[in-house]
Amino acid sequence: MRPIAKGNVPTDSKGEEIVFNKYARSRRYLIDRIGEYCSYCERKIQANLAVEHVKPKKTNSDLKLSWDNFLLGCTNCNSTKGDKKVVLEEFVWPDMDPTFEYFSYDASGVVKVNENITDADLRKRIEATIQLVGLQKRAPKKGSIAWKEASDRRHEHRMKAYIDSREASDTYRKANKAVRELMRGYIEMIVVADGFWTIWMEAFEEFPEVTEMLKNCIPGTRWEEAAEMGESAEVVLDMEGDGA
Repeated sequence: MRPIAKGNVPTDSKGEEIVFNKYARSRRYLIDRIGEYCSYCERKIQANLAVEHVKPKKTNSDLKLSWDNFLLGCTNCNSTKGDKKVVLEEFVWPDMDPTFEYFSYDASGVVKVNENITDADLRKRIEATIQLVGLQKRAPKKGSIAWKEASDRRHEHRMKAYIDSREASDTYRKANKAVRELMRGYIEMIVVADGFWTIWMEAFEEFPEVTEMLKNCIPGTRWEEAAEMGESAEVVLDMEGDGA
């Protein structure tokens, strides 16, 4: 799961923190900060990307308009999470934890707890996050009615990204210097266009020139060497009025 830095509350042209009168009005700021990607499944979502309330707004009305309670979520992750009770400390979060280290992706297309995590409590929190947004779900059997009607295609998209990234990695390994330089541009285009940043990072872990490029290709990617980036991030727009 891509770790993200959405930064502090956006400010207006006077340097004043923006007060959101409607939570939907924070969407543009979130996209500018962390990109047009689901904060959980990592897919690029160009339509119907929702402002996701970490603690459900239905049961936490005081956080309905709170920047600290906002992430971005696709329809599938958002609806799976729904209004389930959320105690922050019982889960891991892409804007709070080093989530790149916590999850494992393989050819099964199912998101799992990284086997290198040995702390039992941490493993429990990671697994809770997987269950919370349904990253363990598999696609229905091909050809079945459920498969034909399925609106949740996260598993299929994740499997395709895994296969594509591994094929690209194999090609890159065999390529000469000139071809590798060309490939890096295409790899960046694919990740920016489709998402699944973590899957591509893992596929190219032995090629630091690629992973360094990937660390910087999507806005708001919080890499551990630059963990403070979120604290200094600031969006200043020419806006009038007291609220957004």
